[in-house]
Amino acid sequence: MSYLPHLVDHAGPVIESARGAIVDLWGVMHNGVAAFPEAVEALTRFRAGRQAGVVLLSNAPRPSPVVRQQLDRLGVPPSVYDAIVTSGDATRLALAERRGAAVRHVGPARDLPLFEGLDLSLVPDLKDADLLVCSGLLDDESETAEDYRPLLEAALTRALPLVCANPDRIVARGARTIPCAGAIASLYRDMGGQVEWHGKPYDSVYDRSLALLGTAPAETIAIGDGIETDIPGANRQGIPALLITGGVHAPLWGDPPDAARLGAVLGDHGLSVAAAIDRLRW
Repeated sequence: MSYLPHLVDHAGPVIESARGAIVDLWGVMHNGVAAFPEAVEALTRFRAGRQAGVVLLSNAPRPSPVVRQQLDRLGVPPSVYDAIVTSGDATRLALAERRGAAVRHVGPARDLPLFEGLDLSLVPDLKDADLLVCSGLLDDESETAEDYRPLLEAALTRALPLVCANPDRIVARGARTIPCAGAIASLYRDMGGQVEWHGKPYDSVYDRSLALLGTAPAETIAIGDGIETDIPGANRQGIPALLITGGVHAPLWGDPPDAARLGAVLGDHGLSVAAAIDRLRW
């Protein structure tokens, strides 16, 4: 199944009537190295002179205050958004209900704020764990999910659940594509393991974002580059979506995008978008 998507050169006419925006970070506002100036300008103009709110919705496996500090460093100013919602926030809410649990963390030390203040114990040995919490790969520059198969096989023999704090399977860092926690979680799921997902495309983070905006889905615009996360999540909620085609999935349809190839991919995934644009610009 395929359809011809509405390709635009400027996002302004598509988003200017919305009362609120739910905006992805990585691939839309920045590339993990620096902010995109045109995207910052677009949100500035979206908010200018009217009561239009912006929630930045990220699958970062860290609490939103930590992400706010990262955005400051990258050059995304607080003036362009009202709130940040992260998959890390959603994961923390879920983990808070597992008081006293022993957790085997799978991920880098930079994600340890995920556990701060929670009544959990981090254990290095899988045999002592009640569950795994995956926030990413220890070295996402050189490792792949397959490097974690032995650990996952051992977890599977004990029927341990895995909590995924970032459903993204891949992300673009600068010019490179790197694997994320979602790749490990997907492998564990395919092996028959139990996986609990937090973040996009699941409802809880969208419900939270809409509540912060105080808008109904139909008067909100979702902006993202992920056809496994951003766009499915928006479609599930009935939120019109603007797809950024120059992000992580650009190899599927080209950059700039070929309309027929883009339509075929979206059709194959059962997705619909209000419009598509290569980069977020007003």
